[in-house]
Amino acid sequence: MSLDQRSQTSRRGHTMLLAGLQIAITLGIFGFLASQWGMNPFMDAFRLLPIWIFPAAAVLGGVGVLTQALRWRVIARHHRISIGVGPAVARCWQAAFLNGVLPGGLAGDALRAADDSSDAKVEASGSALRRAFAAMAAERLMGTAVVFVAAGLTLLLLAPLAGLAALGVATAAVVVAWRWLKPLSRRDVIHVVLLSGTGWAAFAALFALTILAVTPEIPLAWAPGLAAVAIAGMSVPLGFGGWGPREAAAAWAFSLAGFVPHLGVTASISYGLLALASTLPGAIILALRLLPRVERARQVREQRDESA
Repeated sequence: MSLDQRSQTSRRGHTMLLAGLQIAITLGIFGFLASQWGMNPFMDAFRLLPIWIFPAAAVLGGVGVLTQALRWRVIARHHRISIGVGPAVARCWQAAFLNGVLPGGLAGDALRAADDSSDAKVEASGSALRRAFAAMAAERLMGTAVVFVAAGLTLLLLAPLAGLAALGVATAAVVVAWRWLKPLSRRDVIHVVLLSGTGWAAFAALFALTILAVTPEIPLAWAPGLAAVAIAGMSVPLGFGGWGPREAAAAWAFSLAGFVPHLGVTASISYGLLALASTLPGAIILALRLLPRVERARQVREQRDESA
């Protein structure tokens, strides 16, 4: 086996190990939650979702994807990468679907940055792949910063130390992202922050609607704060596609607010189902983008076999 083959095998092994660990963490969290409150929160999450909330989830999820795509375009433009609104939305929707069904919640974004399709124009100078990952990382980090600012401000009233820790995470995200945001003008930085806030508001509104639908005993005034903490938990790349840490964070947030924790588990699982449903257009986009490549690979293989 050559050195390159050994290196590839090692990387593949590390990836599989990390994915297995993330799945184990998710199952461990769900096992702990089930041991505390039984299976009722999980069953209620499926049983109590009304039909009317799915179109609302599609709209709010679409707003979230659109704001992410616009934010990405602003940053990518300053890294000499030009991509249209339609292709950017398509890539972000595809990434959202993959993030929701793969461990860690980052695989879709990695593919979005590494995609070599012809729907983006990249200037030849420098490393195109490095610049693509820089733009994607800066975009994700700014979204993460807004998520943890919202959670931190909420938690300052309920758990001050946790609130300060969340604000610290937000600050760290901005510091890391700043090296890739420096080329942006002040106006563009403000644009990115506003888009990040709008995207967060769309997801928080979906969580608030979920609380209204499946846990109506929770006063609606509490919904934005509870959503802020749960969404921050979902942003921690430990579980499988956001599952696990989100439910633990929701249960904790509900208990801090004086509500029964298992209601937070129910609301969080229902939100996860709605969020996943809202990314299904990304599955269609993924299929449409993969089929031509699969067909080309089949043709190349047939030509190789005929020449052999």
